[in-house]
Amino acid sequence: MTRIAIDLNDAGLVIAAGDKVIDAGPACAVEADGALRLGAAAAARARLEPRRVQRRYWLEMSDAPLPAPLAGCASGADLAQRQLAALAAHCDGAEGVTLAVMPQWSAAQLGLLLGLAREAGLPVTGLVDPAVAASRRPWPGRALWDLQLSLHAAALSRIEQGAGAMLAERVGVERIGFEALERGCTEFLARRFVACSRFDPLHDARSEQDLVSRLPEWLPAAARQERVPVALEHGGHRFEAWFEAADLKSHAARLVEPLVQKLRSLTSPREPAVLQVQGRLADFPGVVEALARLPGCAVVLLEPAAVARGALRVPPGGDAAAGVSLTVQLPFDQPAGTVAAGGVESTASTPTHVVFEGRAWRLGARAFLIGTDPGEGEYGLRLDAQLQAVSRRHCSIRLEDGRAVVADLSRYGTWLNGHRIEGSAVLQPGDVLAVGRPAREFALIAEVGDAP
Repeated sequence: MTRIAIDLNDAGLVIAAGDKVIDAGPACAVEADGALRLGAAAAARARLEPRRVQRRYWLEMSDAPLPAPLAGCASGADLAQRQLAALAAHCDGAEGVTLAVMPQWSAAQLGLLLGLAREAGLPVTGLVDPAVAASRRPWPGRALWDLQLSLHAAALSRIEQGAGAMLAERVGVERIGFEALERGCTEFLARRFVACSRFDPLHDARSEQDLVSRLPEWLPAAARQERVPVALEHGGHRFEAWFEAADLKSHAARLVEPLVQKLRSLTSPREPAVLQVQGRLADFPGVVEALARLPGCAVVLLEPAAVARGALRVPPGGDAAAGVSLTVQLPFDQPAGTVAAGGVESTASTPTHVVFEGRAWRLGARAFLIGTDPGEGEYGLRLDAQLQAVSRRHCSIRLEDGRAVVADLSRYGTWLNGHRIEGSAVLQPGDVLAVGRPAREFALIAEVGDAP
């Protein structure tokens, strides 16, 4: 009898049975023509039925009522049960099924999942953390981090490497997921159509759906050519546009800036690290490159279906009636990795100066303050008191443990590379801080060679 593992990531459910892999589509549900569509069939109509689509029921895993029933399903749990039943159709005769669960789910949600799986006919014998399932090889001399993106969130997990992979800690990053990346790239391309042909594909549901459906074709082209031509047919007319690959990469890098900021705060350039990420992240040009700029960190792309394949390592165990536990430690089953095997290590250094309007200030252990009135005797930069949305002591930058850290001291917010920081953030050369309205920008640079 066959053992089966299923990765329940809502961005793309994946079934693995030995060497066989089945892509079961995303956790998406649409009511169209009176019928319920799930997975890829639902995603293909999501823009056409905006009021009859659900994409958060998997992440939320709840029996709370939906705002409006969807094809007879009154709750998100009903939709999840229907999708689990569709997965069960691929598991006939299975010896047991291991589920790699969403890292955001609580113990209560895991209990609800097991109940729904039992109703759907899935013979669940094990649950496993997805980061642990994906961690199949050790990385000697390096800390190991795993990044799992779902539709609506990201989870950063540190994996201890002893006799095997063990979950040590986890940090969630909200509002950064595949849906946000897809939406950001869709909006970028829509602006290019407006600029090139005055046609806005987002003003019509069909052209918007067509644009989204073409993303898997257009985005990878940015890795092969500098200028990418694109075209859409709508209303009997053909609309053509183009985009610069460098512009798309810069845009995508800005989309994941909060994730990069979080990673900077968790890792240290003094401790080399490996960050393993889903291979499909490379479908969004600029994202992997943004992650690879982390100092001392090598980014490694995981193989397709890595979580589902790795989940097959979970030994057959109990059953739903006897109680199924969550596995957070598994032995390695692949040889030790090296950076040269597939990672790109950043050589980024720590900023030494902040630059404003052509003048540079050296950073050190003493706080460098920015504001309209930093205070008598304090080291810093005094901005015009008439500038709006700037506090007297707005933000500070100082060197701590070999890293440059900016702390927001204001009630208005400090922006790093276009995103508001939450409390504090680690800085790298090339970063741009912004405060006030209109924004005043400060560049972070690193001195090279001997100091004058």
